[in-house]
Amino acid sequence: MKHLRRISLCLVVVLVLSVGSAMAAAVPEQSGRLQVTGNAVITAAPDLARITLGVETSSTSAEEAVSENAQRMDSVLAALRALGVEQSAMTTSGYNVYSYDNTFGRSTPAEEITTTYHVQNGITITTENLDEVGLIVDTAVKAGANQVRNVTFDIADKQDMQLQALQVAIEQALTKANVMAQSAGETIGGIVSIDEEYGTYVAKSEAMPMMAVGFDGGAQTSISPGEIEVTARVTMEFWF
Repeated sequence: MKHLRRISLCLVVVLVLSVGSAMAAAVPEQSGRLQVTGNAVITAAPDLARITLGVETSSTSAEEAVSENAQRMDSVLAALRALGVEQSAMTTSGYNVYSYDNTFGRSTPAEEITTTYHVQNGITITTENLDEVGLIVDTAVKAGANQVRNVTFDIADKQDMQLQALQVAIEQALTKANVMAQSAGETIGGIVSIDEEYGTYVAKSEAMPMMAVGFDGGAQTSISPGEIEVTARVTMEFWF
């Protein structure tokens, strides 16, 4: 059904554009002009979640920091696989090794200088089971993850929503043009031009500070996905 609906929406947009081109070619020279805008906001529940978390370790030995990080990340991945998360649903989102010493902002004798090495290893888990997002977070933290950066809710089929928003915006512009023309005692003759000014799609992102994660053995972390919005705006010019 989604596939058929997408085709239908595409045909609506193409038809309006085609009619507009045909009308533009036959616009009378002494005709009047009417320009209107159409706006639309479409909301829908997300069907996809991306959880970004990681492991950070530090040591005065770079080798120890790297080794500990690898062990902890292996434990996290194993725990997530045991939970039922497919390996293909887990991807590396970043790996970073950096160091700093204790000389910042002060004069330190060479024999007292200490260098600390930090290793950050991030992963992103993609899941369609939104009810298990909190459980995935808790499982990863209990297994060794100490960075939970954010959870992003998304929609797999974005184009369908974008076309719906565009269709609604065009329909609103057509309605406004007819009402305005009729109120002025005129009749719309056809479309001179039609332009899509903008369309926005923003995935819903939830910040996940560590203090909010239920890794202390208490209740499971609760995360509400909410809804995602897609907006569209078109400008149409008619002759009468």
